[in-house]
Amino acid sequence: MKTPNYQKIYQDLLKCKGLDGAISVPKLNKSIEIIKFNNLIAQKQILKDSHITQQSKSYDEDSILEMLRYQKKCNINNTQLALEFKLSRNTVARWRKVYQYKI
Repeated sequence: MKTPNYQKIYQDLLKCKGLDGAISVPKLNKSIEIIKFNNLIAQKQILKDSHITQQSKSYDEDSILEMLRYQKKCNINNTQLALEFKLSRNTVARWRKVYQYKI
């Protein structure tokens, strides 16, 4: 299964909003880069009208494992990981329980 071209998607999104010159879209290969770019857009509040609720977020297994590896590499706890990626602490705990042997 092919992954979407996130760089093209974000370029088109920023172009539709008239913000194509405000932010340059970096090369988005890894899912962690995509999440961080989403957070960058949200922090700057450039796309004020595209409010995404927590219920509309979904992550594939590769993204989950990458976040859990990041947690292990940076030696942070579940709360810190949840704050960094705007997740629920319960979600992180459930992921750790389900994917404990794949990390």
